[in-house]
Amino acid sequence: MTQLFSLSKKTIILCLLLVFTLQVFGQQNDNKNVSRNIKGFIKDAKTGEPLVYANIMIKNTSVGTSSNLRGYFILPDVPDGESILVVSYIGYKTKEIPIKNFNAEIKIELEQSNYSTDEVVVVADQYKFWKSSELVGQITIAPASLSKLPNLGEKDIFRSLQYLPGISAINDGSSGLYIRGGTPDQNLVLLDGITVYHVDHFFGFYSAFNADAIKDVQVYKGGFDAKYGGRISSVVDLTGKTGDMNNFRLSLGGSLLSLNGVAEIPLKGKGSILLSARRSYADLINIGLYDDIFNFLSGEDAASTSTPKGTGRMNQTTVSTTPSFYFYDFNSKLSYQLSDKDFIAVSIYNGQDYLDESQDPTTVTLKNNAGSASRKIDDVTDWGNIGSSIKLTRQWSDYWFSDFTIAYSNYFSKNNVNNSFDLNVDTTNIASTKTSSSTLQDNNVRDFTLKFDNEYSLSLKHKLGFGAWFSNIETDYLYTVNDTLNIIDTKQNGYHFSGYVQDKWNITNELDLNLGLRTTYFNPTKNIYLEPRFSFRYKVNDLIKVKGGLGQYYQYINQVTSEDVLEGSRDFWLISSEELQPGSSQQYTLGTEFETPDYLFSVEGYYKNIDNLLEFTQRIVRSQQSRQIVKTNYVTNFFQGTGISKGVEFLAQKKFGDLSGWVSYTLSNVEYTFPEFDDGDPFPANQDKTHELKFILAYETGNWNFSAAWIYASGAPYTAPQLQYSIELLDGIEQSYIHVSEKNVYQLPDYHRLDLSGSYRFARKTFDGELGLSIFNVYNRENVWYKKYDLTVSPVEITNVSMLGFTPTLFVKFNF
Repeated sequence: MTQLFSLSKKTIILCLLLVFTLQVFGQQNDNKNVSRNIKGFIKDAKTGEPLVYANIMIKNTSVGTSSNLRGYFILPDVPDGESILVVSYIGYKTKEIPIKNFNAEIKIELEQSNYSTDEVVVVADQYKFWKSSELVGQITIAPASLSKLPNLGEKDIFRSLQYLPGISAINDGSSGLYIRGGTPDQNLVLLDGITVYHVDHFFGFYSAFNADAIKDVQVYKGGFDAKYGGRISSVVDLTGKTGDMNNFRLSLGGSLLSLNGVAEIPLKGKGSILLSARRSYADLINIGLYDDIFNFLSGEDAASTSTPKGTGRMNQTTVSTTPSFYFYDFNSKLSYQLSDKDFIAVSIYNGQDYLDESQDPTTVTLKNNAGSASRKIDDVTDWGNIGSSIKLTRQWSDYWFSDFTIAYSNYFSKNNVNNSFDLNVDTTNIASTKTSSSTLQDNNVRDFTLKFDNEYSLSLKHKLGFGAWFSNIETDYLYTVNDTLNIIDTKQNGYHFSGYVQDKWNITNELDLNLGLRTTYFNPTKNIYLEPRFSFRYKVNDLIKVKGGLGQYYQYINQVTSEDVLEGSRDFWLISSEELQPGSSQQYTLGTEFETPDYLFSVEGYYKNIDNLLEFTQRIVRSQQSRQIVKTNYVTNFFQGTGISKGVEFLAQKKFGDLSGWVSYTLSNVEYTFPEFDDGDPFPANQDKTHELKFILAYETGNWNFSAAWIYASGAPYTAPQLQYSIELLDGIEQSYIHVSEKNVYQLPDYHRLDLSGSYRFARKTFDGELGLSIFNVYNRENVWYKKYDLTVSPVEITNVSMLGFTPTLFVKFNF
């Protein structure tokens, strides 16, 4: 604690010195009389909401910048001559503004493409769905336009991201993002500064974020700069809507699975309150779509309804149950303009899933009518994430902007299963018996974070970023069988403190560099970790750019996969420690782009070294000597390894127009090496896909929107049980064993599907809206999700569990 206090004291002094120095420097710059600054705010023309990360360029030059969290931008010391400002934002009309009065603050309002009926003047740098940034590996998404893409009933941010090059899904029932060979837990997901650990609903079928409550999405597929840390793969940074500060607005929508609503309440032009809620209703109204999806996710479609093979003491029957399930999420955001320079935003997020698969007592008749048995199952699972943040921003001067954030996040997951079995036998020798078994898995993550981020425009060529990040994380995980056997029972606490500095340096009109350094002190290991970052962009000519980057990244908390080849996996979060070292990766990226006003063609290659990967399994037993080396008992079931992820992405994109879309192809390879697995030989990771091809097309005519998506991917690797056998121990008890193949030596069949969507926008005097139909897997391709094994028979009976088939869904939305 003393060490933490000393470290915090030094940090506070350093921050105060920086604040004083930059304030003085800012005041000196403000007093310049010869400066030619272009500065102002960028807002939505309809709602007045600030547009964050909008792109601002001086026409026919490489000089540009982006707006900050308040929509503010500045281009200091612009060279002499006429300047025409080109301002663009995804889903909005690009605007060109001649600048006549330098140093005056200008207000720029952009119109959404959906709501304006005026003729659109198309200029360069206009995009409909997403935009590749000037930085390597960065993509900007417009949530407002996602309803035009095929979705399962409603627009979904994470599922839409899976259409992009280099971003994959492991199966149809997953909205998790596997970005360039990384796993979802290796992605840093932020919502208004809140670290979100649980990012999906319905076992991964939907993402946990209501797209109508999100204003902006920034995705960093790799090579992210020094501002971000704590993850080794990628970053998804979401900014919630601020809301209309002048007019009350209400939006209501629904699909065949859920209902949602968004309310924007103005606060006299000084702020707003945004409330957003979404809930499924399958537990209240039973519909066929819910049953289809649930059966797919639970594998019930593959279950046989006939009496199983083999011998036994009782007549076995298939018991049909209707699980009770629902999910919901809630967003609220209070935004208020404290002064001309100060703005505060308070955000709250809560998303939760609840599943009750309990079965009422069921009577089973024994063979030859020798008696009866009664079985009861209580099976309840709930999981989710709750978080909040307070974000205070201040514009110290035209050049200096600060963002101070206090955030708290709590991820929870609990599964409690109790089986009771009453046996009554009609003989004089055997009395009635009662047995029971139970399993409890309970995981919690509590994350308290302080962040202080700054942007300072030193000049037109230098944009400085610096800041500090403190995070204290607590995790606990309890895995108990029959109330007596603790497989894992651990509680952890640790903090990390980080500082960073970076400089976006425009060396010439052709060459930009981004230099950064992040350093972190991690308390559980008592080590300091250095993370240098570097990226560049070189403009060969007006059409061709070359981009690249490299960096070192560390991760101090991991979602561990518990391997079970028969029952899938149970994942849980644990903090790194001296025994289980923090994960790390080194990333290298290089690519080139050929861009015209209408089209973008790009090729980008990447290579990642990954160290200290974790896997949990009970099927591999360490030697007695190895067990004595580790310090804590539960660590004996953890294994650490290394990995390599490499690939190349090809993209051809038509950026806008009545017909737009893109084609992407990714050739990749992800291999892991664990010394204890397969004699230390490399094996394909679960998310390894050699080939992935995506065709996305969208067509607009009048108020109609049509879109199609076709995806092809190589089959995923898997591990298979091969036989089951028993060994009689010395005490006469038989111990059952399963012989399993080497890790991921088999491969599922190739995957492909076609999705279609159509929607119609309508407008009345008091409201407007959208009505649509989306069809998932149009030609009903039976893609194999995984294989199910029955080891009680010989030879082993194998059943292919297929993914979701032909699935049409409807959605509707009203805006008042």
